[in-house]
Amino acid sequence: MIKYTKQSFHKNCKFMFTSIYNRILNYCNSVYKYKSPSSKTVKKMKEESARWFIDLLQQRYSTGTSDSPCIHTGNKCVIIMIDNTIYNPGLADKLRGILSIYSLCKEKHIDFKINWTYPFELTEYLLPNKINWIIEQEKIKYSLSDSKIVVIDTLPNIHASRQSIIDKKIFDDTVLNSQYLQYHIYTNSIIHTQAFPNLFRELFTPSEKLQSLIDLHHKNIGEKYVAASFRFLELLGDFKDSEGMDEMLPPREQKLLIEQCYIELKKFIDTLPEFYKILVTSDSERFLTKASTLPRTYIIPGKVIHIRYKTTDTSAYMKTFLDMFLLSGAESLVLFKTGKMYNSGFPRLASQIGNKPFKIHEF
Repeated sequence: MIKYTKQSFHKNCKFMFTSIYNRILNYCNSVYKYKSPSSKTVKKMKEESARWFIDLLQQRYSTGTSDSPCIHTGNKCVIIMIDNTIYNPGLADKLRGILSIYSLCKEKHIDFKINWTYPFELTEYLLPNKINWIIEQEKIKYSLSDSKIVVIDTLPNIHASRQSIIDKKIFDDTVLNSQYLQYHIYTNSIIHTQAFPNLFRELFTPSEKLQSLIDLHHKNIGEKYVAASFRFLELLGDFKDSEGMDEMLPPREQKLLIEQCYIELKKFIDTLPEFYKILVTSDSERFLTKASTLPRTYIIPGKVIHIRYKTTDTSAYMKTFLDMFLLSGAESLVLFKTGKMYNSGFPRLASQIGNKPFKIHEF
C-alpha cells in the first residue's frame, strides 16, 4: 500500500489530493466494471493512480513555504492541461472539455489558455482563430501557492444534462470561489454543447497543412455526403485502446462482426439518393478496407491509432483530425453499433461542431 500522510502537504494540497484521488478511483471503477476484475487488480490500479498524483505534486509542483495558499487579486487564468500528467483521453473528450470550459470562462470573463503538449503540439494541427489561447511554457506556474489543479471528469451512467450541472458546480467551487493566479484544469466536461459550433470557430482554425488536406478531400468527396462511423475498440484485434474494454473477439467472431457491419452499411447506402457519397470512418483498418469495396464509399487513407499514444508517424494524428473535420462537414452522421461495439463520442462531437444531425443506429 502507498505510504502517504496528508500532513506532508499544506492545506491546499490536501484538498486537491482528496478531490483528484477520489475522481481517479471513480474512473478506475467505471472502467473495470466491464471486466469484473479481482479485488487485487482493482486495488493495484487504484494504488498506481494515487502514485501518479503524488508524483505530480512532488515532482512538478512546489508546495510553497506557507501552510495556506497565497491570496491573489490579479486576473485569473484557466489553463486546459493536456500534457500526459494525470489525464489523457481521446480527441473528442479533449476538444469537448476545451469547448465546455472555454464557454464558462467566456461567461465569467476569465482568461483562457490551452497547454496541449502531448502526444503532440496542438498548433501542428489547430491554430488560434479569434482567441489567442497559446501560453508559453515559462508562464505556467507549477507552484501550489499560485496555481490550483482542477479535475472535471465526467462520471459513468449520468445523463448529459445532469453532468453539465455537476461540472458547472465544480468549476464554480474551484475557480470562481477561490483566488489563484492559474487554474490547471484536466477535463472532458460536457457544458453548453449547443454553443459548440460558435465556440469551436472562435478558438480554432486548421493549420495550413491540415487545411490543404481538408480542401483536397472536400473536393474529392463533393458537396453532398453523409457519414457512417464504426467504433470497434479492440474487438477486431487491429486497434489499441485503453478504455478498459480491451476484449478481442475470436477470429471467427471477428469475421462475422465485419460481415454484419458490412451488410448493414450496404443497406444504409441503398436508402440514399444516388448523388450522395458516404464517408466511412472507423478505428479498424480491417473494416475500412472491407467497406471501401462498397459503391460510393469514401475513406480517408492512413494509419489509425488512438490519439493518446505517442508515435513517430504523425500522419496518424493528421488522419484523426481530418476524420473529425470531414465528419463535421457531412449532411448527417450515423454511428453504427451492435453487440460490444462502442458508443463513440467522436462522431457525436463532430456533429455538434458542424451543427449537423446525428443518430445512433443499433442493429
